[in-house]
Amino acid sequence: MPYMERRLMHLFKKKHREPVVTDAKVFYSTPFGDTRDGRQKLFLLECAGVRYLPAFWTVESMKAFYERVDRAAFMVLEGSIKSVMQMNRSIEQMKEVGIMIEPLSEHPVVIAPDLLPGPEARG
Repeated sequence: MPYMERRLMHLFKKKHREPVVTDAKVFYSTPFGDTRDGRQKLFLLECAGVRYLPAFWTVESMKAFYERVDRAAFMVLEGSIKSVMQMNRSIEQMKEVGIMIEPLSEHPVVIAPDLLPGPEARG
């Protein structure tokens, strides 16, 4: 089992989940990019068949993550958790993609795709 999948599997065994404040600011990037050797790659995380867009509390942790996964360059986008969730729901190919905040941390925040509000949710 790959390292990242092993790391993510323990998240699904936890019974207690803290509520997520959806107006909290996160940093994220486009899911598609290039590796340092020039290959194009989809930079989504996957666990148990579910894909997640990585998001971060700080630009520094975002840089550390993308360096670790060999991403050559990336655009730093900023928005609320709610706006990232709405973006996922508004793009047909991303409707089944959740969000994972701070995937390299000891306690990443995992938001399943079925918990994401649709683009009509405003606030």
